[in-house]
Amino acid sequence: MNNVSATKPYQKRRRFSPEFKADIVAECLEPGASVSRISLENGLNTNMVRRWINEARRAPKRSGFVSVALPAATSAPSNQSVPDKRSTIRIKIPRAGGSVVVEWPAEQAHQCAALLRDLLG
Repeated sequence: MNNVSATKPYQKRRRFSPEFKADIVAECLEPGASVSRISLENGLNTNMVRRWINEARRAPKRSGFVSVALPAATSAPSNQSVPDKRSTIRIKIPRAGGSVVVEWPAEQAHQCAALLRDLLG
């Protein structure tokens, strides 16, 4: 009598980069997204992806504040009626619904920085 046994070959554990995990989690958190479908499309175990989502939710939130080097403030001549483009701080913030643009006089850079710290912090 011949006994034939079929065993699965050893499958090495896959490792995923933090960037890949973050992309999958972000895709799963989209409104109407199916974690099962996204897992299947990427050849991943659904339970593993759900664990990634839970870990991402428990992770400490990182501040979106980015330090910006500002040019030295210069005083504009008093007879100039149109503001000089170089004396204005202009920050463009991309968002899903469209960009937000903040323009602020360079002379008041410290107030602009305080506003951004309050908004992003």
